[in-house]
Amino acid sequence: MAAIEKAFEIVNKKVEAVLSEQSYTANNVTSADSNELVTLYTGETTAYSVIYYKDKKHMVLRSCDMADGAPDNEWKTMATWMFDPATDTEREAESIGNDFAENVSGPVFKQVPRQKKKKKKDSDNGNGDPVFFSKRMMALFPELRDEIKEEQDSYEEFRAVTFTKASIVPKVLELLKTGSDEEIDKLADVLSSQYAYGDIDTRPLITIVILNSVTDAAQKEALKRGMSDDLKKAWAAAEKYRGKKVKPSKQKKQSFMQKMMAESIENQKLYGK
Repeated sequence: MAAIEKAFEIVNKKVEAVLSEQSYTANNVTSADSNELVTLYTGETTAYSVIYYKDKKHMVLRSCDMADGAPDNEWKTMATWMFDPATDTEREAESIGNDFAENVSGPVFKQVPRQKKKKKKDSDNGNGDPVFFSKRMMALFPELRDEIKEEQDSYEEFRAVTFTKASIVPKVLELLKTGSDEEIDKLADVLSSQYAYGDIDTRPLITIVILNSVTDAAQKEALKRGMSDDLKKAWAAAEKYRGKKVKPSKQKKQSFMQKMMAESIENQKLYGK
């Protein structure tokens, strides 16, 4: 069995175990597109699908409503993970499966009649935001799962800058210091893909907060080795902000800077830094 097929099986076993307890049925389906692996689970009111896109190396969990006993095919993405069978292992597949299973196990996803909701913008479905990014970093640092949960349980709003500085940056720096070339290349790949996929709050987290924390010349070169050209350019542009306070703009798209400064002020009050 190929590595990706084994990983896909691991993910689906975890999803099916949760959904079978909610009376969902696993359907025997195949994709006509050779670029995709797909599974389908149907219930009375909702359908779920796990799909792997070979070209993008994305493992996706999605859902839609049932209509007349069949999926209405208005699929909504619930979670997306990168999985590269050339570098990722069964451990990463287990993490993806656990995340997908958690997504379909909450009471909000159990089979109850659902009212039609207004269609949300793509940016509203959680994909590409700082929480999404932090969860994707679990592929490198599984211990982030508990730290993310604690952050979400403790604060009404996810403190993206504070969390990244406290929980992600130290792990990145340690990996660059002690990790293998393969692990560093994987870090570069994850950061590159999430930079391309991230929203306007997530991209500065990657460049200004994480990458600007890397000051060792050898480590920078090792990280750039597996990095996309777009992220290399963005990192170079972000370096002018290192060690400087950024004056917040009144423009809405600069809200990240306002958040970063507010959290920095809070940290100074708390820790005298």
